[in-house]
Amino acid sequence: MKTGAEYLESLRDGRVVYCGGERIDDLTTHPATAGYARVIAEYYDLHHDPRLRDELTFVDEDGERRALHWMIPRDKQDVQRRRRYHEFWWRHFAGGMFCRPPASTNCVLFGVVDDPQPWEDNSVGHGGRPLAQHIRDLWARVRAEDSFLTPMFVDVQYDRSRPDSVAESPALEIVDRTEEGIVVHGWKSVGTPPVFGNEVVFGVFWRPGTTEEQTVYGVIPANTPGLVHVARPSTAAEGASSVDRPFAGIGDELDSMAFFDHVLVPWERVLHVGNPDHAKHFPQRQFDWIHVETQIRQTVNAELLAGLALLVTEALGTAAAPVVASQLADLVRFRETCHALTLAAEETGFHTEHGMYKPNPLYVNFGRAHYLEKASAMIDLLLELCGRGVVLFPTEAELADPYLGPRLEEALRGRDIGARERLRIFKVIHERFLTEWGTRHTMFEKFNGTPLHVIKMLTMQRADYRPDGPLARLARDVVAGRDPALPTAEAAEGNDGPGAPGTPGAVERAA
Repeated sequence: MKTGAEYLESLRDGRVVYCGGERIDDLTTHPATAGYARVIAEYYDLHHDPRLRDELTFVDEDGERRALHWMIPRDKQDVQRRRRYHEFWWRHFAGGMFCRPPASTNCVLFGVVDDPQPWEDNSVGHGGRPLAQHIRDLWARVRAEDSFLTPMFVDVQYDRSRPDSVAESPALEIVDRTEEGIVVHGWKSVGTPPVFGNEVVFGVFWRPGTTEEQTVYGVIPANTPGLVHVARPSTAAEGASSVDRPFAGIGDELDSMAFFDHVLVPWERVLHVGNPDHAKHFPQRQFDWIHVETQIRQTVNAELLAGLALLVTEALGTAAAPVVASQLADLVRFRETCHALTLAAEETGFHTEHGMYKPNPLYVNFGRAHYLEKASAMIDLLLELCGRGVVLFPTEAELADPYLGPRLEEALRGRDIGARERLRIFKVIHERFLTEWGTRHTMFEKFNGTPLHVIKMLTMQRADYRPDGPLARLARDVVAGRDPALPTAEAAEGNDGPGAPGTPGAVERAA
């Protein structure tokens, strides 16, 4: 398993990174990036802590102890263990303050590794090369090196009014094929956080008009010649007070674009090329595993919201007011619903053809949709419970002032709580939900992977929700005057099998 020191050294590899108009030569020392680099170093080091051995590591089929982010679940117990692993990180990172450590991203290859053969069989223009074996070899190597994989699939926002414009966009595409590999050129528009990763996993989200040359999936080192990372301006507050800036003072994981300037991707690093029809189906299966951990993180986010509401209303002495109690109940119900859908996904999961146990994507999507539909209102509710205290508070320096400090302590103390403790609650809420650092986090949760309308669309595509399907059977029986409790020829034909309500459905299994 990689150590924190080894991870930091891996970042000093000559990668080309621009951030806020400046080229960063050393991510481990620059104020915009050093904080998050230290966060991931700590992440790796904690896997070596003997107290956390059972929680964060496992022994693989070869007898090697590895970080749990490499464990492919084979049964429901494995999925539950991975959930506890993710919950550990989201709590460790102050309720999910960072969203893309290796625990969140390394699973992007699960869907490929589970069944690599279709990636080879459906490729076009690969010259018969054994891409499936390349996938197996690549997985073995990145696991042995304990690499930090970072996905980049989203293309640039271009003219979407007509399918022909997709081919005209500056999106990444193949410009040459050689005996050594493929040469790609163009942009990938967003990833979190390839700047800090060891390997970039790139691919395409299919859109009508996607060309064969734009259909390319591969894995390359973050310092590959010709690869340029362009990160958004950092919101990190390096050196800031941990009281005044409790999150930004730790770091910023940085979202970034990437420009591939005639980058050579060796054939042994190519996952798939040339088949847009293949691209229609498989990327979503890749991202299912990232969405599983997203659902877990969002449940922890909901727990943080509810807990902060309980703390602030207790500090203000408002918790017993009937209106406030009702609002608190809404926040608690939000968390419990998110958690229930996570458990439902585990309980109704299924084995893939090749033995991986997969949480039910329907409940994963239901959970993510519920969070996205309700989270903004829950944040607004928390801020309403805070009142003016969340926007008007003194700094740590003012509290330490010999004249102002005692007077502020007197004015700002809460119910059975000192001024400093009460202000700490408000400052955490302010940083998380009202600063540039915090609002970026909120936007990330709204748009990472798939936005709400796409989640809803996928739900209808991935299960048998047709009028003649199993979900509508009760309605059909009632309308027809049949006894819904009695067996029917329809049920005897197996229509209530994999596509029954609450299960993945024949559509999902076939895919």
